[in-house]
Amino acid sequence: MLRLMIVDDEQIIREALSQMIDYESLGYKLIATAKNGMEAYDIICDEYPDVVITDIRMPILNGLDLIDRSIKADSKITFILLSGYNDFEYAKQAMKYGVRYYLLKPTDKNELIDSLVSVRKERLIEEENRKLQQDHFLKSLHFPLEQSFIMEALEHQDNFSPVFRKYQGLLSVPKDCQYACICSFVEESYLKNFACDVKRMLEVAKIPLLFSILYVKNAAVLIFPASTLVIQEEMERQITELKYPGQSVTFETEFLHKESAEHLFHEILLKISRFERILLIKEDGCSHEIKNHIASPWMISRLEDSITSAENILQKTALLDSAFMDSMPLITARSLALGLFLQSGVEQEKLPTDAACDFFRRIYSCNSVQEIRDLLSVVMVQKTKDPGSQKISSNISILKTYIREHLDSENLSLKWLAENYLFVSVGYLSKQFIKEEGMRFSDYLNKERMEEAIRLMTFYHSDNVKHIARQVGFGSNPQYFSQVFKRYTGLPPTEYIETLKNK
Repeated sequence: MLRLMIVDDEQIIREALSQMIDYESLGYKLIATAKNGMEAYDIICDEYPDVVITDIRMPILNGLDLIDRSIKADSKITFILLSGYNDFEYAKQAMKYGVRYYLLKPTDKNELIDSLVSVRKERLIEEENRKLQQDHFLKSLHFPLEQSFIMEALEHQDNFSPVFRKYQGLLSVPKDCQYACICSFVEESYLKNFACDVKRMLEVAKIPLLFSILYVKNAAVLIFPASTLVIQEEMERQITELKYPGQSVTFETEFLHKESAEHLFHEILLKISRFERILLIKEDGCSHEIKNHIASPWMISRLEDSITSAENILQKTALLDSAFMDSMPLITARSLALGLFLQSGVEQEKLPTDAACDFFRRIYSCNSVQEIRDLLSVVMVQKTKDPGSQKISSNISILKTYIREHLDSENLSLKWLAENYLFVSVGYLSKQFIKEEGMRFSDYLNKERMEEAIRLMTFYHSDNVKHIARQVGFGSNPQYFSQVFKRYTGLPPTEYIETLKNK
């Protein structure tokens, strides 16, 4: 459901709008109402509604200012503006912000319903396109993700379930993936040809290969839907008929069946984990070698543990520098970075796909090992351990540090920080912030901004309210700064400055 908020300074109109329509039947959930722009903006910064129905004329931050600030915090919010006949100039300005839904008061129920239906259709199309783009992007990363999955699964064989669940969505492994074909007596000398031939015969039969071919010591593991005996017999016939120069033994096949995809992959893992050398075969027949050895330098979890348990940031940075040498091939650095990110798990067993994709895009847009190292230093270096050696998140401390260093930015928002800086879901970060700080993010941000404003007034004897507003993130709206300051201190900025002068 889309999340909806209603904003109007008249209580009777807020109540009428709240009860006028059965919003749930249209695919909306009414999450909040607000009586003025300031209250609405605070709710937006913490709740991130999808759609806001708002009067264009409001006290304490009018509709246009609310739209301006809200779009900077989250460009995906759709606004439906309500106004009187005399607000045409407002309407023209609203169009500059991309607002397309503009209704005259008194609000016509059917017009509002039509607007909401139209918004929902647009959002569904956008979400479908976004999902297609995301699936396409994840498909392009399928092979490195498979590598990371196998490496992490080998390290955590006794705790396989959370590893599998973390990767299942990223790899698009269907829940009904229950069959694998184990081909024996496949020698490595003709492995590439064998892999290409098998994939070709599966394509002809319109049977998808659900995972790259795994190969250990003359045995290839193929994972594809083989739910009927007819499919199994036909694939067995075609595979055993394959012949290559130098082949000494006819291929043999054995079908493995488990009750779920998780149990199937766990069984395969147990079979391949006995071998030190594991090959993962790409679609073009090329292979990547995974070293299954306790002394392997690519045991990612050990590196991640070392980083998170290091005593200070200098040690953590040194570990990253030692792992990501400038001489390392860029493709290797990307794969290692991807594995480290997934290994850290951002405190969640099942990663938010959007947050993961954002991080993957950032990694694969890096053009040097140094850039990758710098990105990881944000994501990993500031993680820590508690005295009981259990990993805890320092997301909030990282977030607070970022706020202190960028307090003059108008665009600070929990949503941006979650998705572009910490790579976690905004809902998760919001709950975590409230739990650790005992207040909402918007309240904390306003507190920090007002304390900085007071510091500027007190220690620098600054009485330029516009300048102070810019310094603490209210650059385009000193009037809104004055309103927030008065709510925080009980006095407007000018009067507060006068009290300082009289001390």
